[in-house]
Amino acid sequence: MADLSAMEIYQELPQTDCGDCNFPTCMAFAMQLANNQVSLDECPHVSEAAEEKLAASSAPPMKIVEIGEGEEALEIGGETVEFRHEEKFQRPTVIGIRLSDAVDEAEIGSRAEEIEELEFERVGEVISVDAVSVTNSSLSPGEFGEFVRKVDENTELPLIVLSEEPKAIEEGLEAIGSGNPLVGRATEENWEEMTELAKEYECPMAVEGESLEELAELTEMITDEGVEDLVLLPEYSKLGDALEKFTRLRRLAIEEEFSPLGYPLMARVENEQNPYQQVAEGASHVLKYCSVLTMDTTKPWQVLPTLATRQHIYVDPQVQSSVDSKLHEVGDPGPTSPVLFTTNFQLTYYSVEGELEDAGFSAYVAVKDTGGLGILNAYADDQLSGEGIVETVREQGAMEKVDHDRLIIPGLVPQLRMSVQEESGWDVEVGPEDAASIPSYLREEW
Repeated sequence: MADLSAMEIYQELPQTDCGDCNFPTCMAFAMQLANNQVSLDECPHVSEAAEEKLAASSAPPMKIVEIGEGEEALEIGGETVEFRHEEKFQRPTVIGIRLSDAVDEAEIGSRAEEIEELEFERVGEVISVDAVSVTNSSLSPGEFGEFVRKVDENTELPLIVLSEEPKAIEEGLEAIGSGNPLVGRATEENWEEMTELAKEYECPMAVEGESLEELAELTEMITDEGVEDLVLLPEYSKLGDALEKFTRLRRLAIEEEFSPLGYPLMARVENEQNPYQQVAEGASHVLKYCSVLTMDTTKPWQVLPTLATRQHIYVDPQVQSSVDSKLHEVGDPGPTSPVLFTTNFQLTYYSVEGELEDAGFSAYVAVKDTGGLGILNAYADDQLSGEGIVETVREQGAMEKVDHDRLIIPGLVPQLRMSVQEESGWDVEVGPEDAASIPSYLREEW
């Protein structure tokens, strides 16, 4: 909890040691609260005055901003650390695809459909783009407003509406009426008009500036006018410049708690000449503190790496990703299907499942609970043994599903083959070391 020690928090608590917060004493609860391990609402007896004081102190150094509304609403910001090992990053980067008003109106529907189809399943999770960014590059304000309206009619995703011309933003906001889009770009030249629009339509606003000093001056003037839901859009000429600015902004917000720059960050990937560089820039921005990222492509091979990077970064690094420890059925297995064994490390299991599905194989996969550790780590940690493999396969009834006694164990632990075979009496085979080789192994050996 920012600025307050455990003792200072304790002074504001009831000090009854009732245990209703699931901690034995109020001091124990205060210590957890000071370390951001619990939330204040877990104490049902805190007074209104104490709640107000503690809640104000516990506000994150970075503003939480909401884009969109209803089920499609997205939250960004609210980050509390610079590095993931300190505490997990809280709110995933919003990834939007740009739709320029240079696109023919007849193509709006098909382009919006392409954007919404950018959805992938990876390691058991569906990942997709989150927003459509509508940019004003050629149309007049009135024409742009009509363009925004047609985009809004063709997508359920939240909108990011960007123009240097306040009148164009006004026409766009008037055309869609609601939806809480992120609008911008507010600059030194237009911030007053943009701020009035953000106030009138009660929507978040992107603030653009060349330097950190300029951004800080703009946010102070804008918040003085009553608009607080801001996103910073730093200007930069190349990726290195962007990473330097984003890192400095993050440190100023988190470590220095400099409130004029305590807002989520936005970046745009615009390298149309080199599509591979677009991919690299997109991933780099996700890694280095970008809360809103817009890309100018609908090609799956360019978008997927950025989504996958986000998927990896926005998980708790102190918690192993795992799947259920049970007998998994891949495809439509039957009595003659192979039986494979693996651990419940998420990436390991879904790599096996994916290779089997892509190759058209049906199989039973017995999964042992190793605390989310992969094959070699589980073996090194004494969580994977021949006896443990046999116990897992028997408990899950894998061999009762088939009319053979062949069990395939991972090629990374061939030393366990004999102990499994002696303990079970099954015909134990050592499979390949990597999941990608499973299909060819089954074609040759099964």
